[in-house]
Formats: sequence, structure tokens, C-alpha cells
Amino acid sequence: MASLRERLRHRKTEVFEGALCDAVMDGPAGEAELVAALNDLPLSRHVSVVAVLGDAQGSAGPQTLRHILSAEGMSRDMRCAAALALAKRCGPGASADLAQALAARDAVLKNYAMLGLAGAGDDSAWDQAFVRLRQILRRSGPPPGLRLQYLSVQSPVASAICYLGRHLDGAGGERSVRLVGEVRNHWDRLGTAEQVWLTEMWPGCVPDGPPAVAVLPPPGRRLQSWIRDPLFGPVH
Repeated sequence: MASLRERLRHRKTEVFEGALCDAVMDGPAGEAELVAALNDLPLSRHVSVVAVLGDAQGSAGPQTLRHILSAEGMSRDMRCAAALALAKRCGPGASADLAQALAARDAVLKNYAMLGLAGAGDDSAWDQAFVRLRQILRRSGPPPGLRLQYLSVQSPVASAICYLGRHLDGAGGERSVRLVGEVRNHWDRLGTAEQVWLTEMWPGCVPDGPPAVAVLPPPGRRLQSWIRDPLFGPVH
């Protein structure tokens, strides 16, 4: 049987994909092969390797993912894949890296950084994430989720609220009052699917809800579970 190194470089897609799974199962040795493969695989396969580094084990993966995420000359797809993979691998330990990506000029990368924070981040990027939500809600054009027939993690508003809502300071707290006020003041900037989702997930925040100081925080674990499915599951 061909070695893992050979199969990762095999021209047949099914052999390559099988090797990715085997590399994850092979622990640190498999992760080392994945990192090494980035040096000579076709660019078309790099994103797949980066994505499975989120499921691998070892010491080389997080460092590689951090390098990719912070490298401005790297492709958008690579950096976005690295953001999610790093969140999966490092959990709250990826928060500082994701917060830095949240300040990137690329809006798509910002969205992936927010997804990572929503699924795994600690509260250290709360202020940056709140600024990002304000930018999304106040931009010109149609509501961000207008074209969504049903809500998914494709909604940058939903991922921002999942992150911000997981790290509130209780009813009447400064963060809670700010977030409720922002949502209510820009309710008409939300798409219908986002409004329905918010009404179900956090009914207190809707415009006709109780005074902002009396609104209870949303269920953080439920928000986290929603945003993590299926992005934080195994790649293969």
C-alpha cells in the first residue's frame, strides 16, 4: 500500500481525500504530513488540507493555521478556512487571532472570523464584534439577510449576535443594554428570516419586548450549538 505521503500527493481525488482522513486519524505524525504537503501540493488542494488541520492533532497545526490566517498575501479561501480550523483546534485560545482577523479589510474574512468567535471564542473581542455588527446594520443597500429564504450561518448578523449574545453581563448590564438597543434601533435593517430567528432565539430583544434593562440574555449554549452546526463538525 502506498504511504500516507504518497497518497496525499496522488492525482486521483478519491485517494487524496482518503489520505486526508487517514492523516487526521494518524495523530501528530499525520498532522506533520499534512503541513509538509502544503509545500508541494497544487494550490487547488491547499484549502482541503487547511480545513482538515482543524480536526488533526499535534503541535504544528495551530502554528501553521495562525501563519495562514495572518498572512495578507494568502488567498481569501485559505485564510477563511484557517479561521474556522483554528477555532476548532484552539477554542477560546484562538480568540486573539480571530479578533485580529475581524479587523481585516476583506469582508468575507471578517465574516469567517466572526463565525469562529461565535462558535468558540471567549469574550475578549466583544467590543470589536459589536462595532462589526453596527457596521453591518448601518451599511447602505438592502437588509443583510433579505435574500435568505431561511436563516443559516451565512447571515453575518446571526453570527455576530451568537457571539455577542453568549457573552452578556446579565439583564440590565452595559453589554446587554447596548446589544438590545442596537437590534431594536435597526430592526428594519434585518431580513425577514433574521427577524424570525431572533424572535425565536431571543424574544426579549424584539422591538415590542420589555425595557432594555429588563431583557434577559439569550441562551448562550443554544446560540453556540446553533452556530457550530455543521461548520464545527468533522470535515470528512
